[in-house]
Amino acid sequence: MPQPVIVGVDGTSDSLLAADWAAREARRREAPLLLLYGYKRFGFGKDGYEDEEARKLLDASLTWVREHHGDVEAEAELVVRPESELLVERGNDAQMIVLGSRRPGPVTGFILGSVGLRVLSQAACPVVLIRGGTVSHRPQNGEILVGVPEDAEEADAVLEFAFRAAATRGAPLRAARAWQPPPIVNRHPAVLALSETRGRLESAQRSDLYARLGPWRRTYPEVTVIEHIELGPSVEMLTSLAASAQLLVVGRRSRLGTRYVGHVAHAVLHFADVPIALVPTR
Repeated sequence: MPQPVIVGVDGTSDSLLAADWAAREARRREAPLLLLYGYKRFGFGKDGYEDEEARKLLDASLTWVREHHGDVEAEAELVVRPESELLVERGNDAQMIVLGSRRPGPVTGFILGSVGLRVLSQAACPVVLIRGGTVSHRPQNGEILVGVPEDAEEADAVLEFAFRAAATRGAPLRAARAWQPPPIVNRHPAVLALSETRGRLESAQRSDLYARLGPWRRTYPEVTVIEHIELGPSVEMLTSLAASAQLLVVGRRSRLGTRYVGHVAHAVLHFADVPIALVPTR
């Protein structure tokens, strides 16, 4: 039995958008879809009272998914457990977790509460965030955009997810990397102005990116890959390129006991107007 695609449901319109996206992804991966709703039980004693409103919302979400995605095996669970703890725990045995943001719109960015931040920073699997408004206007034949880190282990983590996403969609993959000159060049800007020096530095970055992509190109020969090297900050590059993408994939660094996800991941969550997959790299 393949691992499920999990979607966190809370009765909001954004969580229904997330459920729709997750159902489509489950179909592509030929995986079951699991809708999860975590809540605190009311009343006294061991059993207390089931949250009837939560049950109704979850059942309504499941009915909607089955009506619109009848070919996807979908189930739902209402669990007495804080939502963030539930999602993080189930993420240990899932292909991904899909969450809806709390507020739509490219200006405000993703508004993440404590649940979203904890899941992002602690889940063992990739977490995809869907913001209301980022799905309907996305180009259906848009590319998959992936930010490729220089670290080999981190690069493999994001490339594995990105190549599979591109392959299952029949979409091109843009592998992008921004680079900055070394400190000694920063202290002497005139050095970087020399076309020969800049050319050598950029060539080295391009060669390294080509080498990182090699094994994944062989694994997914059907995927068209576009290499993109750019001088400047990673966040600005990814935010700009995301305008023509249907999905942005970035690495997510975690620190035990904190909600740290890395500055690039944190920034694109606020500025990139696109569904974003954050892939744990360490």
